[in-house]
Amino acid sequence: MPETSLVLRTPGYTSSGEQEDASVRSRQFHFPYPTAYEIQLALMTALFEAIEQGKFGVFESPTGTGKTLSLLCSTLTWLQMNRQRHTMGELRSNEKDTTHTDDGEPDWVVAHDEAKQRRALEQHEEQLRASLRLAREHLAEQRQQREKYKGPTKRPRRSEEPPSDDEFLLADYEGLDGPRAPWSQKAASNDAFLTPEVRNMMRVYEASMQSSSAIEEPETTPKIFFASRTHSQLAQLVHELKKTHFGQAEEPVRCIALGSRQHMCIHEGVRKWGSLFGTEAMNERCLEMMEGGKSKRCEFLPSLDAVGQAQLNDYRDHALAEVHDMEELVQLGKQLHTCPYFGARHSVRQAELVTMPYNLLLQRDARETLQLSLEDSIVLIDEAHNLIDTILSTYTTELTQSQIDAALSQVNMYLERFATRLKGTNEEYMCTMQVLLRALQAFCAKAESAPQGPLPSLTTAQLLAQLGGSADQINQLVKLERWLKETRIAKKVRVHADRSEAFQPIVEAARAVLLAGGTMEPIADFQTQLLAGWPADKFVSFSCGHIVPPDHIVGAIVDAGPKGLPLEFTHESWQQPALLDELAHALCNYGNIVPRGMVVFFPSYASLEGAWKRWTETGALERLGRRKQVYSEPREASQVDVILQKYATAISTPSAASPKGAILFAVVGAKLSEGINFQDDLARCVVMVGLPFPQAKSPELAERRNYMRKASPAAGHDAGRELYLNLCMRAVNQSLGRAIRHKDDYAAFLLLDRRYARTEILSRLPGWIRAQVREHVRFGASIAALAKFFRSRS
Repeated sequence: MPETSLVLRTPGYTSSGEQEDASVRSRQFHFPYPTAYEIQLALMTALFEAIEQGKFGVFESPTGTGKTLSLLCSTLTWLQMNRQRHTMGELRSNEKDTTHTDDGEPDWVVAHDEAKQRRALEQHEEQLRASLRLAREHLAEQRQQREKYKGPTKRPRRSEEPPSDDEFLLADYEGLDGPRAPWSQKAASNDAFLTPEVRNMMRVYEASMQSSSAIEEPETTPKIFFASRTHSQLAQLVHELKKTHFGQAEEPVRCIALGSRQHMCIHEGVRKWGSLFGTEAMNERCLEMMEGGKSKRCEFLPSLDAVGQAQLNDYRDHALAEVHDMEELVQLGKQLHTCPYFGARHSVRQAELVTMPYNLLLQRDARETLQLSLEDSIVLIDEAHNLIDTILSTYTTELTQSQIDAALSQVNMYLERFATRLKGTNEEYMCTMQVLLRALQAFCAKAESAPQGPLPSLTTAQLLAQLGGSADQINQLVKLERWLKETRIAKKVRVHADRSEAFQPIVEAARAVLLAGGTMEPIADFQTQLLAGWPADKFVSFSCGHIVPPDHIVGAIVDAGPKGLPLEFTHESWQQPALLDELAHALCNYGNIVPRGMVVFFPSYASLEGAWKRWTETGALERLGRRKQVYSEPREASQVDVILQKYATAISTPSAASPKGAILFAVVGAKLSEGINFQDDLARCVVMVGLPFPQAKSPELAERRNYMRKASPAAGHDAGRELYLNLCMRAVNQSLGRAIRHKDDYAAFLLLDRRYARTEILSRLPGWIRAQVREHVRFGASIAALAKFFRSRS
């Protein structure tokens, strides 16, 4: 965090530290409604102070509490106040450039130099603002024209020629010691793991960037980098931003959205290619059209000369002049006949708010290639509950036997087709690839026939030895890997990495890193796995209650079933018929009381399918169906929406056969527990059956637990067990968070396993649920509590 001579006062507080009333605090945070809820004000205050103090923070605000607006208003208020601090001269605009060593220069010389730099930056800022004003006027004129003359104009499409065999033949490859293009030198060092699309972007624009570096425009800093999981979540963010002062002001915040070609490409031929052959094929086709001659070059890609630079600047000015979502940026690209995919990237330097999907932020090579400087900026990651798993999957590869078989088959066919046309090095490496795939195939066959038991983890050298090679052949693998990347004949292979090492560059560069989500518990994971080795005072956490009144929630940890059988659903107990019968009896009774929708979460598909089979045989499923129509989450993702629609229909229009609505059996960690909102009647009761502990014998989990034990060897503390518990409870909390989606919603939560009352488990539930849950409840008492709760809501 840079030093300042003026610390920003938190909005809503007087100079003496006294808190203003809620309406004043709301207004000072530029909240778009007269008065924010107290929990929103608390969240905005905590976020603002974390940014000002340069913290790493984890912020939990349940869904329905207006989290997105709070995130935007607090971060943008800080950005605006920080700009004012710069203008007042209280903070140097570029600390690195204006910091001088004691070289004997007189103070007046240093001051003169600083003033000169400030004037240059102010002049550039004013020129940019003037360009944006002109762009806003142009956009307003276009809107008036569209209102006057309805319907967009269409450009003639270029015909796409079918590819010939020559397009698939490898170009001559000079090998490790042969001549290489300048872009390849960079790719082989810092950017060894770039995706083909990003590598090519370097390749096409590097010459342009080098030639224009002498007149490169200064970058707007600090920025807010706002990342989320999906493009739809980012689109919702922009929609909320447009409601605020920052989106509606005469000079709105300069916002740009980064996305994939799949969402931003406007070339019909490339889009068609992608729809036929997938995203990777779409990326490859784009690369070809970037490299092609004048006749084949993409018509929307600006040239690399001054005319092309002016075209990109024109797109940037129009993109930043108003707040646009991605669809609007795509339409802007069509209007200006400029690629929005590259136009958006060109706009980042002058943007104040950059929205992007996770992968562009988390991958170091993507950040470097896109020249995303996080220095002194704010990194805000929303929906961050699964950030650790996302980082893990980003830097991990799973290679299956069927993939090896398919790759070998493709290599064999390629060699058969092009054997007579391949030259020297290419032929050598293709044959090497063939040998390696055959060795991997044999390794898999051997592993499959080995006795059952935990598989050992192997180093690269150990794996090579088992494949029939030796450690000194690792260098040959490096050469093969580079050949694969540079010839683009196959996708790269990623490597497993520690999460803290992968995330540490972001934490080191940014002024503040803020992780936000509706369900962030257990919060300790983020500190231990993403901030390893960092001082504890750099970490701050915040968790607020729910926006709904306490009497809108009832919860119970049920110890035993209707017949008194203890409820403890371990892996072995799922095979016990008596316990499954007890569970069926309990659900039938609950289903008779709970109105409309009831969602029951099982730890796994295996446990759900085992219970379903038993209840079909005993008739319990039929008895349950007399109260509520019964649905079950399918394994096929394509069928989930169909089942969900049937479930919703059964609730809204109950039948005489099932007068109490519907019940939905779902699986923790599957689609229904992550991306679906069960608001209002869709989930008047959420039931958790058992605890979804991950497979303890999983080799990957065993390695993660061992790593955590070594990284946190404190006496009396088992970090491996902590990880195991946290993985389980994060999945539980995500499932429970599907219900209660707004301030007027209400629901009951039943935890059917006596282990939930253990302190180490109970303490990991979200605070707003934990506060309402009664422990050690007998079945009869849970029925009475449910009946009383729903009578009060009717």
